[in-house]
This record gives sequence, C-alpha cells and structure tokens, in this order.
Amino acid sequence: MSSKYLSSTKYLFVNTEDLDGSPDQINNIQLNLGGSSFQSDDDSVIKLSLTQFNLAKNWYDINDTNNSFRVLQKGFTHSSVVIDDTDVIIKLPPGDYICNRQIQQAFCEQLKIALDAKVNASGDSMTYTVAPNGDETLDYGIKRGSDGSISPHITSGINTRLWGVLVTASVGGFRYTNPIHIHSLHISPTQGLNAGLTADEQFNDSATIVGGNRCKVYHDLSSDSDALMASNNCFSVSSATNVTSILGYYPMNTSTHTLPYVYLRVNTAINSTTSNFENVSHNHTTQVVPSHVLAKIQRIQDGTEPGAGVYYRMNDEAFYMNYITQNRLNDLQFSLTDSKGRVLPQNNLGSNMGVFSQSYTASSKKINVNGNLFCDFTLKLERVPIPFAPNILQGFPDPSRQPNNAIHSNISNNGCLL
Repeated sequence: MSSKYLSSTKYLFVNTEDLDGSPDQINNIQLNLGGSSFQSDDDSVIKLSLTQFNLAKNWYDINDTNNSFRVLQKGFTHSSVVIDDTDVIIKLPPGDYICNRQIQQAFCEQLKIALDAKVNASGDSMTYTVAPNGDETLDYGIKRGSDGSISPHITSGINTRLWGVLVTASVGGFRYTNPIHIHSLHISPTQGLNAGLTADEQFNDSATIVGGNRCKVYHDLSSDSDALMASNNCFSVSSATNVTSILGYYPMNTSTHTLPYVYLRVNTAINSTTSNFENVSHNHTTQVVPSHVLAKIQRIQDGTEPGAGVYYRMNDEAFYMNYITQNRLNDLQFSLTDSKGRVLPQNNLGSNMGVFSQSYTASSKKINVNGNLFCDFTLKLERVPIPFAPNILQGFPDPSRQPNNAIHSNISNNGCLL
C-alpha cells in the first residue's frame, strides 16, 4: 500500500549459504552493504522491515537444549549390594522422536546405563530393569473403522500423556536406603557454570518435554539432605520394596520439540522483551528489558505425511519493523536464537548426529558454517520523512511602537493665528 511518507525504498534479498565474509550461516550473519549503503537525511529516518523469512529445520527436535537430566543418589549398602555415589548427567539421544512413548523408552535406556554403572563390584552383583509404566502412561495410536470412525487401539484406554517409568532392582531383597533423585536443571549461565557442566546441561528444557518441575538450584550431593534434593525433583520419585516409580507431575508436552519459534536478532533493533529471553547472556532484575530481537518466526510443517518438510517461515505482509536513527546504514549483523537467547542449533555441530553401525569418519567442519543449515530472508529498507520544524529563536516580542503626533497637534492656538 502506498504511503505519503514513503520517500524511497530498497529491498535487500539475503541468502546466508556460504556467504562471503560471514563467519556463520545462522549464528553470526554479517552483511556489509558497501556501495549499496542506505542513507537518510536530517529530515528522515531509516525504517528496517522483515517481509519474508525461510529456514529449513535441519537439526533434531531433541537436542542439547532439552535432553539432559541430572541423576543423584548417595551411596549405601543393602542386602550385600554396594551402591556408589551417583551424580551423572544422562541425555536422551538427539533425534526426531515420533511420540512421547518413544522419548520415555530412550530415557529408560539411558537411566539403566547410569544406574547399572554405580553398582560396585565389591558387593553382590545386581542390575536394574527400567521400563515405561504401561499402567500410568498410555500413548495409543488410532485406528480407523470401515465407517470412517476414529478410536484408540484399546477402546477402554485414553491418552493421558503422563510420564511413567518403573525402576526394578534384580535382587528382590534390595531396598533403596537412599532414594534416587532426578533433576531437570534450569539455572541461567549468568549465575556461573557449575563444575563439569556445559551451559546447555545447566540451562535445559527437558522438564518441558516430560511434564516435570524445573530445578533452579544446584545441589551438593555430599552436604545437601535427601529431603532438600527431593523438593527439587523433576518427577514424583517414590520407592516401594525393590521398585522405584518415576511419575510425571504434569501432562507431557503436546509436541516432541521445544522450539515453536525462532527469533531473528539484528544489531540495529532496540525493542523490549521479557527478561527470560536474555537469560543466557544477561542477568536482569526487571521483568522487561531492552533486546535486539527484530522478529519471531513460526515453525511450519508441509503436511502430515512422513518426510514432510519442517520450516520456520514468514511470508505475510504483516511484517516486523524497526526505525533506525543513524543517518547511514553500512552493515548489519544478524543471529538466530531460541526463546532463551541460545544460538541454533544445539546438538554437536560437526560431529556424528546419528547412530551408524558402520565406521564413521569425523569432520572438523560444522553444519552452520559448511553444511546445510542456512536461511534466506528479505529486508525492506525505507527512508521515511519526519515533520520538519525549523529552529526559531524564542524570546519576548518586540515592543509595539506608536507613530509620533504631528507638531501642530502639540501647540495650543488659544486665539493665536497659526
């Protein structure tokens, strides 16, 4: 739509794949406008708008930002079984999971590995069985009747979407003298990194995936009580006989990912966000803080069939915009982040992102520099006039001057001849 304020317009079409002079295709996109710099006058400002954006989701839904749990258990001996102190991070293998039940199964496999490793060989041998709790967590598919009706495979069941895992010790007389604790750490890196943890392990969204509580306190296994550690558990963890039940507090996430939007940031934008958008890099005391976020772009899937592409796209005319007061725009710096300011993607750039039975040749190159993680977008640059008010010195008005009377009006005639 035309505008009476529109003075001049330029579109900037950007594709970040192997972009010359830019060190990164996603996290550090640098554009030097050079001879195409955009300039405003004293009576105008530059308006920067995002009118189109496209990014293929070439990373996994479960990744370093949402796959980590901290498992803690104080060492003890029971029924001649010796359990060592346990303080480990277990991770769901990065990947695109089809359903919540598949995520539960992956969690069970990783938890079993961690618990089995802490059974000390100096005592009786013991292993654990860790499996989804079918009585508490049902994730049925659907079946279609000949009449077109849709129902669960087991008609008496409902999809509760609640997390449920059972841990069973192989020794029947074994008892959990000291309980198992499982924490989903959500501690901002601005508070400092705890020993042995990466920023993503310490600031993780796994609680969102599983429907649990976030843990905002880093506990010391040697000095903190079991009651204190239990108060920050992600799940309800309770033991009976040789069986521990690990049950979710809330329904699991409606999707198997935690990234419904990506956020485009640009060095010239000065907007405002809630402070949790900046937790990774800044520690704030107020709820709303300045931010360089220019736009948020929604996740879109092309259809529901297997293999349907997943993108972060925006093609609407309802674009995001920002006004720039500097007179000349020579360069722009962009980055893509999640809602907490973490760069994309998060899972082991440049290393094996899958599981192969064949030997794998490692690469020192990265998907966001040399691979297929890049984006394209369109910027609209406009020079928008602002009302011109000339600088006029303000003061008191000049005094009003009256004309002098004619001289004869001041001479009395009193009978005298003039």
